[in-house]
Amino acid sequence: MVGKDRRMSRLFVGEQKRCLLSPLDHGGWLGPVRGIHRPRAIVREVIAGGANALLISPGFYKVTAAEIPPSVGIVLRISLTAGLSPDGTQETPIASLETALRMDADAVAVSVFFGRAGDVEIYRWLAQIIDAAAKVGMPVVAEMMPPFDERAYQATAIAHAARIGMEMGADVIKTNYSGDVEEFRQEVVEAVSVPIIVAGGPSSGDDQATVQMARDAVSAGAAGVAIGRRVWQSEDPRGLTARLREALFE
Repeated sequence: MVGKDRRMSRLFVGEQKRCLLSPLDHGGWLGPVRGIHRPRAIVREVIAGGANALLISPGFYKVTAAEIPPSVGIVLRISLTAGLSPDGTQETPIASLETALRMDADAVAVSVFFGRAGDVEIYRWLAQIIDAAAKVGMPVVAEMMPPFDERAYQATAIAHAARIGMEMGADVIKTNYSGDVEEFRQEVVEAVSVPIIVAGGPSSGDDQATVQMARDAVSAGAAGVAIGRRVWQSEDPRGLTARLREALFE
């Protein structure tokens, strides 16, 4: 467990053992849209703001590695959405566990979008990754997303999706926040005995609401946040990241 413990300690930091994860992995899905169209620049901004870990793809990591200090954790996305494909509703494997080990990543990430075509196939692949990763001490972040309908932000559906990831053996769960502190604590956090990182979702244009969501999520027992579009589409990614860090750690 030494290797896994060391990797997890770079993801969850401080006395609170929390993670401010900056997802910059949207390029395959959305393309080089504003905010992530200049990879090195946005990496510099979120790190300067205080993000202690990045969620990035292998190719993105290769072109930005010089900007990332050793203290910043790397969650390597090894599945990616093919945004230009009509079949790109579910993520597709793009890298292996060996890729993550070679790049000295601190964890690998795979997403399962329940309710979309191909969810069972990617679920099976995630199970294989979890089993293989356990043998080499590599943490797995499972992004377990409930169906994108009226259940997307319902605590019962979020808890079900997250619990599936826990039952599979994932080390960390990334999923939606229901919007209610007590509800999220009782129905999701207490039912899922691994760290939960809350996803940010689409950009709202309201930075204060984003910061409040982060405060509420950790008050509910989440171990961190992974807020991508709301940050890198903000007019001030560095400043918003700094405010999120304050919400998590101060």
